[in-house]
Amino acid sequence: MTTAAKRLLTGLLGVAATAVLALGVWPTAVGPSGLDLDPGLSRAFGPQPLPSVEVRPGERFAERQQSSGYAYPQMFTWTHTSDGTRDAATGLPPVELFTPSMGLSILAPSWAERIGLAGPRLAAQGLILWVLWLLWRIVRTVPQVFTTANTRRIVHIGLIVAIGGSGVQLLSFAAHQAIVARSAAAGILEVVFSFSLTPLIVGTLVLLLAAALRQGVRLRTELDALASRSGQAAR
Repeated sequence: MTTAAKRLLTGLLGVAATAVLALGVWPTAVGPSGLDLDPGLSRAFGPQPLPSVEVRPGERFAERQQSSGYAYPQMFTWTHTSDGTRDAATGLPPVELFTPSMGLSILAPSWAERIGLAGPRLAAQGLILWVLWLLWRIVRTVPQVFTTANTRRIVHIGLIVAIGGSGVQLLSFAAHQAIVARSAAAGILEVVFSFSLTPLIVGTLVLLLAAALRQGVRLRTELDALASRSGQAAR
């Protein structure tokens, strides 16, 4: 690999990391659908989505639907109290169900709920940045790419993708489930559980690649040692 190619790869990794920070971490930290740390600045970029969770009908959905006259906008009606706007039926913080997408908007999320909404996304973005950093470390070793240290880094990448990617999905489901359970939609709506096998598959492929590279590094080390002993014998 030439010096120009090495610089190009390094630059591309830097661009990717910057994109994750600017388009992922930053909006999640300051936006209203995330931690909302700086609402004034986040709203300067235009309309922002409300914090929402993908849901499906629960045990008491039909009962609530019937009592609301089968009108989704009236399923969770609000009332104004001394503690602010509350759900009329339960007195809990208000929620709103959007159909047909079945997204439950949390209109007044607490700090704990914001962490539950933004935490899994921040964790996923952190994993991506970790993988990019390991790739940057590998590119920095060019032209000596096939080394024991780089093999370990590839193993780490495989584990991050497989275990980390799967763990984030489970963390997201658990966090969203807790949010809905504390809301006015408890028992009426349930969080949709979806689990993608893609992180496990990709992570396993990366680990297999690392195993093949480990064998290659071992054989190369043995050949170098044999060549060195042959050279010493010839002298």
